[in-house]
Amino acid sequence: MIRYLRRFLHHFNYDVPISRKLHAITLLLILLPTIAVTALLYGQINQLIVTVTIESEKKVSEQTVNTIDTNIQTVKNVSGILANDSYMREIVKHPAFSHISHVKNPEQLTDSFVNSIESCIDGTLIKDIRIYLDTPYEDLYKGSSSDHNFFQSMENARGIYWSGIMGAVSDNTLFCPSFYLSQHEIREYADLAYVKRIRYAGTGYDEATAAYLVIYFSSDPLTLALMPSEDQSQAVNYIVNERENIVASSNRKLSAMYFMNHTNLNRLIGKEDTFVRRHVLGRQVYTSYYSIEGTDWKLVSIIPASPLMRHGQIMIMEYIGIYALALIIALGISGFISRSISERLENVVHKMERTHHTKVHKLKDAEGMDEIGDFVITYNHMADQINQLIERQTEAAEKLKTSEFNALQAQINPHFLYNTLDMINWMALEGETDKVSDAIRSLSKFYKLTLSRKNTIDSIERELEHVSLYVKLQNMRFSDRIEFIADVPDTLMDFEIPKLTFQPIVENAILHGIFEKDNKSGTIVITAWEEDSDIVFLVSDDGIGMDKDTCEHLLDDRKIFIPKNKGSSIGIYNTHQRLKLLYGKSYGLHYESTLGEGTEVTVRIPAIKL
Repeated sequence: MIRYLRRFLHHFNYDVPISRKLHAITLLLILLPTIAVTALLYGQINQLIVTVTIESEKKVSEQTVNTIDTNIQTVKNVSGILANDSYMREIVKHPAFSHISHVKNPEQLTDSFVNSIESCIDGTLIKDIRIYLDTPYEDLYKGSSSDHNFFQSMENARGIYWSGIMGAVSDNTLFCPSFYLSQHEIREYADLAYVKRIRYAGTGYDEATAAYLVIYFSSDPLTLALMPSEDQSQAVNYIVNERENIVASSNRKLSAMYFMNHTNLNRLIGKEDTFVRRHVLGRQVYTSYYSIEGTDWKLVSIIPASPLMRHGQIMIMEYIGIYALALIIALGISGFISRSISERLENVVHKMERTHHTKVHKLKDAEGMDEIGDFVITYNHMADQINQLIERQTEAAEKLKTSEFNALQAQINPHFLYNTLDMINWMALEGETDKVSDAIRSLSKFYKLTLSRKNTIDSIERELEHVSLYVKLQNMRFSDRIEFIADVPDTLMDFEIPKLTFQPIVENAILHGIFEKDNKSGTIVITAWEEDSDIVFLVSDDGIGMDKDTCEHLLDDRKIFIPKNKGSSIGIYNTHQRLKLLYGKSYGLHYESTLGEGTEVTVRIPAIKL
């Protein structure tokens, strides 16, 4: 520990800029008291915030429970009113004892009951009402002015989950989450329901089910009541029934994440209306639950602990903000004092950092006669000396580059000249004077383009002309066995390219590709296009191709690779090196070849107009 402390002090004393040292001292003088006070109060502030927030959430939860109780009571009151209506009591009497058709003015009674049902549907909470009857009900609407069929056969409820539950239990009421309802009910009526069993009133039929009175109501008012306060956006409230189904939730995703079983709430949390701290899925939360009166529902409230901690941190930050103002003022004073010392030194450092084999920028005339002023004068003198050296080095490098290019250019295979002169000699002996003349003109023009030393760069148009002359001379020797196609856009013809770029590639394609085939004939195609700020050429032939090993080592910078077939790749290697020397490592040649199919050579150069 002491060793690391010594290293830190050494680094601070000798490596840290002067201005930062002054700022660091100022920060320490201000922040040390702040940190001490913050550490003392942090835990107390957090605990206070948690306590206040939990008390506030308890009140909100109690209001939520009251709102939900009110909605539930509204639904139950509507069910009670309709179930105790005299018309309802009449139609559930067993047909053996009574029938609505025997009642005086049944149409008026039907219309009156339908009006009562319609008045109970408010469109906000209660969306629809249905009465599923065990007895035929077709006569109930005869003569009625209503066109709304609130009565349905109990057969329509067969197969629905809530119907199965009511058939299996003796309870007369059931609150249904959407899981208990059919898709038709959810789509046409609402996503929640309250089912009330109405038994026959006739003698001997008290235990049989005469009808199900179903109040369909929306979960939207419940969901709205469950929404947490704005400052508790990560909290969630949800209602769960005794069959572990979520009835309503303020956030379905969070309620699934923090789901707690209905049967375990008392064991996990304890007393109702009490927030306790628990770990759920590795997260610390405050949770509580409440029973919804008249149902098997329980409201579960989950408040993640981390947002509460953040509230404490925000208060701490507000507290620190008071010190921030003093800190800014102190840093301003510190900066003003340190600037006079460090500004000129930093200027020298920045100038030196920008120097990488380029001209060294001098500083403006020294201000002041102190030690820093003397340092600036010395630096400017040094900059003059370095700039002179850089200029000399640049000039020498340019001369070296030109000499290297000329040396590489001179290595182009001289056997072509010997073979062509030998061909011209045989033509002369055969008396083919026209061909001799054409060959000499082509050869003369070819070497005029090749041997000109005034400039190592030429246009793409002239370079294509040069390689065309080369192919023409080869065809004179070998009876027009080579078809040459140059498909280069006219817009690229005026761009620059190093001389003798294509000739070694085409020569290699002819001698070691096409002439290695049994019929010793083939096609060479040169195409080109612009790609970003570069020009890319593709030189392809249908020769015998190369194996993978030859292709990988052909342009190896570490050595000149000698292929397995005849000849040497010196011309190809030289061309690759020339392009890299002139334009950089990202330019040059790239070979791809398939044995028996041919070879493709990609040539990449920058797009520079002459």
